[in-house]
Parts: sequence; C-alpha cells; structure tokens
Amino acid sequence: MASSRSPLDKIDIVEVVSSYIELRRVGNNFVARCPFHPDDTPSFYVSPSKGIFKCFGCGVGGDAVKFVSLYENIDYWEALEKLAKRYNIPLNVNRKSADDKLLLALQLVADFYHQELASSKPALQYLQSRGINSSTIKKFHLGFAGSVERLVNLLKREGLLEVYEKSGNILKAEKDLYHDLFRHRLVIPIRGVKGEVLAFGGRSLDGSHPKYINSPESEVFKKKSTLFGLYEAKEYIKEQEEVTLVEGYFDLMSLWQAGIRNCVAPLGTAFTEEHARLLSKFTKRVVLLYDGDEAGKKAVKSSVPHLLKVGMKVRVAYLPEGEDPDSLVKKDPQLLKNLLRSAPAVEVDLLEKVKRGQKGALEDLLHFCSYVPDSVARFDLLKEVAGVIGLPLADLQRRLVKVEIGREREEQPLSYPEVALLAFLYRFGFEGVSLEGLSLSPYALSLVEALRLQEYHLIPERIKNFKAENMHSVLIDSLKALSLPEVEVFRDFQHRREKSTSKPRKIRKRV
Repeated sequence: MASSRSPLDKIDIVEVVSSYIELRRVGNNFVARCPFHPDDTPSFYVSPSKGIFKCFGCGVGGDAVKFVSLYENIDYWEALEKLAKRYNIPLNVNRKSADDKLLLALQLVADFYHQELASSKPALQYLQSRGINSSTIKKFHLGFAGSVERLVNLLKREGLLEVYEKSGNILKAEKDLYHDLFRHRLVIPIRGVKGEVLAFGGRSLDGSHPKYINSPESEVFKKKSTLFGLYEAKEYIKEQEEVTLVEGYFDLMSLWQAGIRNCVAPLGTAFTEEHARLLSKFTKRVVLLYDGDEAGKKAVKSSVPHLLKVGMKVRVAYLPEGEDPDSLVKKDPQLLKNLLRSAPAVEVDLLEKVKRGQKGALEDLLHFCSYVPDSVARFDLLKEVAGVIGLPLADLQRRLVKVEIGREREEQPLSYPEVALLAFLYRFGFEGVSLEGLSLSPYALSLVEALRLQEYHLIPERIKNFKAENMHSVLIDSLKALSLPEVEVFRDFQHRREKSTSKPRKIRKRV
C-alpha cells in the first residue's frame, strides 16, 4: 500500500518557528508571544504532533509554510520553495504567472538603464556632485533613462513590451510611439525584500519639476508597503537589531557610504502602518532620522504612532536646524553617528519637554501613549507623567480615553472637497486661504484646528497622501464646493418692497 505521507511532513514546525522566535515548552506544545500582533501575554501555540501553529489572540494559524510566508512577508509558494530547499525536498512545481513576467521585464529595464548610465555625462556629473561613488552606483544599480527607442526595441525582442506597459512606466502615445515616464532622469531601482525590482524612482537632472517621480502602483508595487533600501539593509538590521528610518534616496545612499547601513526610506509618501509591520518582522527597535525642518517634525509625529502600534521601541535623533542626513553625514559623519547613538526614546524626550513646560508636549505624549500596546508599560508611563506634572493618575487615564475616542473618529467620512482642502493646508499652510463661510463637517473642523496647532499625528493618511496634478486648481474648486450659498439680507422694509416690485412673485392660481 502506497504511503499517503507528503514529502513536506519532513519539515519540523518547531525547528522552523524557533529559528525566527523564541519558543517555550508547555506540556506537549510550545508557546510564545505572537509575532503578528502586540501580545502582552503568550497566546501563540505550536503543536509538533499536528504540525501547526495557532494564535488565540489574533486568530492567525497554519502550517510551517504559512508561518514563513507571514513572517518574511512572501507568498506561500516562495515560502514553500524556501523550506523545500532547506530540507532537501524535491518539488515538482512549475509556475510562471503574469507577475513573474512583469518582474522579469522590470529587471531587464533596470539593467538597460544601468548600462545607459555609463554614456550619460549629465547623470554621472550629477552623481559626482552629490558625492555618490562608483561602488554605491553599482550596489544600488543606478541608471539613466536615455533612448526610448532602444528600450522599446529591447522589450520587443524579449517579447515583454506589452507586459512592461502594465507597470505604467511606459505609455503608448501613437502606433509604435512610446513615452518613457523617466525619460532623461536619473533612475533608482526600488526592490522588494527578496531583491526583485518592483518599480523605479526618477530624479530630474535639468531642474524640471517634479524633482522626483516614482512608478505608479501596479500588481507588484504598492507604495504603502514598500521601503527603499530594505533589501540591501535587512542583514545589517538583523545584525544590529535596529533600523534607521530616513526620508530620501540620497539620505540613505550617503549614509550607506559612511558605513551606516541599517537604513530604509519610504517612497515620497507618509510612513504607514504597513511599513511599520514590515519593519517589525526584522527588528523591534527603530531610530527616526528625519530632516531638522518643519516637514521633518511633521514626519516624526506621523510615523511614531504606527511604530508604537506594532510594538516597536522608537528613538528620535534630532538634526541641527537646516540639516538633513545627506548634508550632515558629508560635513561631520562622526557627529551624525553620535546623534544616532545618543538618540532618546520618544517617550523620554517628550517627558523631558513636559518637565520644561513645552507647549503641546503633554498632548503629544498622551497621544503616543494611546498607541503603546503593552498595558503595563502604558500604566508605568502615565504614572511617571502624573508625578512630573502633579496631576492624579486617574485624571490622566480619563484624558487617555478621550484621546483613544478621538482616534476612532479618524474613520469618519470626509467629502472629496474637504479632503482636498485639508491636504492643501497640510502641505502648504494657511497663508492666503480664507476658511470663512465654508460648510465643513465637525470632523473636518477638528482637523483644521489640529493643523493650526501642528498636531500632524492627528491627520489621517488619506489626507497626507492626497495627490493632484494641480493643487492650486483643486483648492479653488474645493473652496467653491464648500462655500455656503449667498443669502440676500434686506436691511429694511422699503428695500424688501423695492425688490418685490422689481421681481414680483408669481401668484398661484386657485383651482
């Protein structure tokens, strides 16, 4: 009788899971804190006899392949192939999806751009002016978008032109005429966790705007869950047990050249909860290294809640006014390394600001505290705050409940004109914008007030990430849509009579 056992039964689920997280034996099973949600008490169980895992907190469960898939943020088949290779299990799987072909086309284009860079004097001069050396150019596979015709011919020869069009990076204008989104730009490949090219970033070389552009989202590329540099940095992150979060491509590459290699950057959008969850699979500690200007302070307030929510320990390194990581690491690399080393935990920094009576520090601290998943740590922090400011702990706990209720309001609907108006105010400020006579919902009004007070952590992601080709035109349309209708007010009876005479009312006929 033939055995019904699968070759995958050779996989020891305890061995697999314990290579990622620490397990403790309890009877016939093993237990741990769940890696997929903030877990105060161990609720994650592994059953060696059944070959499965199950979290009784968040409900996630499955076999060893599913665990690797979730933990490494890869699909099931990729996890299966990885474990099969580890346990020398032969797999007779032949899969070639449309996504695979698109990834193949993206890699082909990345190689083409990289070759084109060698013959682009403007691009090479620009990189030299930014202090980017040949080793970094090679490491990040930087390129230049030159001849559209040669690119199209290459894709045609490989039978990948139609596939590549789906990326949105190349547009068909007319028959046999194409427009390359990155034409005459420096091109920076954006890779997934496994090193596959998912998209591109493009930097203008002639002063044209926008200065930076990214590939549009596609089947393989989602901005909210992709981080530039993660593929290159992941082993350094694991080794140092910490990640440094910066804002831009050149911030990251300049730090890399200075030997600071555990860095990642979002792609020109606000840092998201998906980004935080992705990072939490590699480490539980993060340092925010943003610009020292107002935009950098905004980014800090926006990023911290997402990181705290997934259980990460957050430190903030404050740069001198007018500096960014790229500029400072070139002027004084040791100073920047010292800032990273001595960066305080965000709650410690805010507590010091509360002690000094800095405006808004207590509100920020309570807001961030509401995201701390560990209830014991949250209680201890509130207790310390109560001791500093001389308020009863119960009062602070009541204020914290109000903060959490305020967070729930973020899911309330906003009209498109409200979102567009708030996005403009978030990006450009209030100067020259009159809000008098506008019909705004109570939630929209509360967000306007949050923007006035620079409480950017209260602003929803859909407002921070709002995009429009012409923001000024969108603002004008939004103000018109939100304006209250004009109502004629008659100052006296004579005025009313004159108006009535000039425009007599229609008399309704009796039937």
